[in-house]
Amino acid sequence: MISRRQLDKIASLSGCARSVTRVNCPSSRHSRKYRTIDGSCNNRENPLWGSSLTPFDRFLSPIYENQWNEPVGWNKDREYNGFTLPSVRHVSNQLITTPTNVEDPDYTHMLTQWGQFLDHDLDLTATAVGRTMFKPGMNSTSCSETCEHIMPCFPISIPDNDPRIDNVLDKACMPFTRSSAVCGTGETSSLSNTVIPREQINQITSFIDASQVYGSTSELAESLRDFSTDDGLLRVTEGADISSGMDLLPFQNEETSSCQQDPSGGDVVQCFLAGDGRANEVNTLIASHTVWLREHNRVARKLREMNPRWKGEEIYQEARKIVGSEMQHITYTEYLPKILGQSGMDQIGEYAGYDPNVNPSTRNEFATAAFRFGHAAISGTVRRYNEDYEEDPEIGNVALHDTFFSPWRIVKESGVDSVVRGLLGGFAKLVTPTDVMHEELSQNLFALMNQIALDLASLNTQRGRDHGLPFYNDWRVFCNLPRAESFDDLAGEITNSDVRDKLADVYGDVNNIDLWPGALLEDHEDGARIGPTFRCMMAEQFKAYRNGDRFWFENDGVLSPEQRDEISRVTLARVICDNTGITRLPPDVFRRTAVADMVACEDIPGINLELWEDSRRG
Repeated sequence: MISRRQLDKIASLSGCARSVTRVNCPSSRHSRKYRTIDGSCNNRENPLWGSSLTPFDRFLSPIYENQWNEPVGWNKDREYNGFTLPSVRHVSNQLITTPTNVEDPDYTHMLTQWGQFLDHDLDLTATAVGRTMFKPGMNSTSCSETCEHIMPCFPISIPDNDPRIDNVLDKACMPFTRSSAVCGTGETSSLSNTVIPREQINQITSFIDASQVYGSTSELAESLRDFSTDDGLLRVTEGADISSGMDLLPFQNEETSSCQQDPSGGDVVQCFLAGDGRANEVNTLIASHTVWLREHNRVARKLREMNPRWKGEEIYQEARKIVGSEMQHITYTEYLPKILGQSGMDQIGEYAGYDPNVNPSTRNEFATAAFRFGHAAISGTVRRYNEDYEEDPEIGNVALHDTFFSPWRIVKESGVDSVVRGLLGGFAKLVTPTDVMHEELSQNLFALMNQIALDLASLNTQRGRDHGLPFYNDWRVFCNLPRAESFDDLAGEITNSDVRDKLADVYGDVNNIDLWPGALLEDHEDGARIGPTFRCMMAEQFKAYRNGDRFWFENDGVLSPEQRDEISRVTLARVICDNTGITRLPPDVFRRTAVADMVACEDIPGINLELWEDSRRG
């Protein structure tokens, strides 16, 4: 009875994110051949599965303190198994934070970077839009100004003797705003006269569909396209890359930039615009977005050359299909085997075709905990290498926190190539039970933007409590591990006795361990970079992404058999060769390779796009 704009206004004021509840799926040839931008209608019987602006799915039911809405740890005095839950900041300080960059002996930092870039194709949790709390008898207050638990504020208390923050002189807490609830769940479930546990919303599509390049809403997708020609291209900042002379991402249209600026002054550099709003978080992510923007335009130009009859829309959609297929292939053949190991790949199994009974939606626990394993593998340094894969003497490496929301460094200082070479030539940080997350992320997160720098480890664990995730021991059972009755019962997965003793000191009872830190402290399985709990959860999720996707590149009818074979030849190395000024690199960009053993780009096979030549051309 009221307009969409009014509904959105109410949702904004209430902090209640309105999700898509129905959609009409067309039966046109276009809809059978190409994905929708928002992911809807992939599954004909369940058209909202995997689409943007819909609730996350779950592996296990949530455990809110009041069974439907309050986060785990909301009532500070509540005891679990005889103990109050520790502050997540205390968990971070005692179990997670390390000043050491332990070298991964096998893998480059590009492995970590691909994980982040891939994650931004799969999930984005909506934070409560209304970040102001209201309490009877007091004025409205921002979540950054209170240490009380008042909806939607769930601040993180600072423990005594914190190594960085004095909880008396500085502040007694770190700000934290709850994820927005889907309207009709949690507090607002009373609108339907049925108590429904709080569910969070995924703002982007769940499919591996290159949504971080193209967007997950029609409005954003349209804003990214170049309509000055009918060539199906994406918008760029032409020739602006100081390292190669290639194009950069387009800039956002802002009166004043929300990104950091060069402290030495000069022209203002706006934030970049991409298919995902997190593109500016760090320079390595900007580089990844730039490479794949260029890949779309490279493919589109080749399709235009081969198929002069095609309209720009067909070029755009075919290039988008090719780019998404390339990302799928790279993920399942180059990336996942190194993360999941053989056990995880066996759990995913061989592809047997599209299964319409499989829900491909991202699971809450995957987005909130399991796929955040990669945060611990991030190096504290952004390396910027010259053509010899050595630190560039003119610009040097830079501390990670100095690249947060700093596109000016790409535009004025490094360009894309030196950052990509730093990812290819630099090592991934090895995660061990005694050296988990580098302090650049646990002590200096977004230090340039906040009065008190944030702590990613604390935020991850608090987000799990906010979403009502069951405790680590419950996930052991889910993954067919024995339920631990004591901390020593964890010895099969956490062999270091000192780590188990610290867990006991921090949590008191083995049933109180939060999922994210607990699973992160497990020993890695053979050939993997995660332990059995995260392996189990991630393999199930990636199996669902593949088997529940009607447009998966290996599904019959999506591509011709010959085109499918060409996609299977794609490597990330070839994509980098085609879209940067880099001429030598490892043939497997995720595996550490001596400079002498790197290969020239002309020796790396690429995709033959001539198989997309339309037979109607003549």
